Amino acid sequence: MPRVPGFSASANALRESIFSRLQGRLAPGGVPLHLGDTWLRPPALTLRVDDPAVYRYGAPVGNTALMAALSEKLRRENQLAWAEPAALQITNGGTAALAVAARLVLEPGDEVLVPSPHWPLIRGIITNTGARVVEVPFSQPLYAEPDRDPAELLLPYLTQRTAALYLTTPNNPDGKVLTREQQIRLADFAAAHDLWIFADEAYEHFGWSAPHHSIASLPAAAERTLTAFSFSKSYAMAGLRLGYLVGPPSVMTAARRIANHTVYNVPDLLQRAATTVLAPQIGPAWQAGARTVYKEARTLASSLLTVPHHVPDGATYLFADMSAAILPSEPSVWPLVEELLDAGVSVSPGEQFGAAWSCHVRLCFTAVPPVRLAEGMRRLAAVLEKRRPKT
Repeated sequence: MPRVPGFSASANALRESIFSRLQGRLAPGGVPLHLGDTWLRPPALTLRVDDPAVYRYGAPVGNTALMAALSEKLRRENQLAWAEPAALQITNGGTAALAVAARLVLEPGDEVLVPSPHWPLIRGIITNTGARVVEVPFSQPLYAEPDRDPAELLLPYLTQRTAALYLTTPNNPDGKVLTREQQIRLADFAAAHDLWIFADEAYEHFGWSAPHHSIASLPAAAERTLTAFSFSKSYAMAGLRLGYLVGPPSVMTAARRIANHTVYNVPDLLQRAATTVLAPQIGPAWQAGARTVYKEARTLASSLLTVPHHVPDGATYLFADMSAAILPSEPSVWPLVEELLDAGVSVSPGEQFGAAWSCHVRLCFTAVPPVRLAEGMRRLAAVLEKRRPKT
């Protein structure tokens, strides 16, 4: 047991946030492409601060009206016919939903298969439980061989300690979208090896090459899947920190206890506002417009990126291989990232997305309006051109 001034093993295992390291490094007038955000305004929100009820404790599981609206959305859009309010827990963003899921089912010493490149915060969420992340090269091989069985990629990493599989589709950082057939194979894999599935569906509304499907709608996955959803991407409400966890009602009873003992309840004022955007005449129309804008931004950014990358199936990022731009004397992509910051554009270094991606960077093509996006991409191209070997 650590004594003052020692820390717990899980605290020591947490890495410094790359976003914290980049914060403040970009000069005024720079183009911030490192953070996954959007320049679009969210759908019309209704915030009534004059209601005394919003200043009192709310229901720990979530606002009744929001839970009912989400239940309807999950049945209609995600084909989760069993998703009654009893299957839901409102959380502080999708991040907290995944943290609750991990705390619910993982024990110290467990292993979680994490397809890589992966969303950075999932590592800390898992290690905070005492479990271990097992990175599996996944989405980039599937881009190279679209017909490959994804379960075959996971099998060599399976051990007696494997307890869960983390899946995100569309993927952050490279936008890979899993097809329905691939999801069926993964659901069967999880069932065959008695694994939990943590399904991260933050980008559910932004698939470009194929429609999104929730893996929990498959019979083989329904009873073993905990799905995290978010308002941050689907409704441009990242600052409100609203998400929700969905799972079988029998499982969610325990999940709710964990949520209750962390934040107690998400602010009711924000939940009321979120309820308004779920109306059929508001949310879907906003998402349709956002999809048009985002897809055009994807085309623009990809056309101006001069290094190898896959045009993403979904989500809002390009994941680019900078190997040719890293000088022989440089140990990683960080000197390039620093040079780009000096040139007025920020990107996320690939090391945070997995150990195998230290020569990559991620950039978000929805973070700024198209004119600024084009300017940022031109600044990026200029730095890469300077680094190109002279012949």
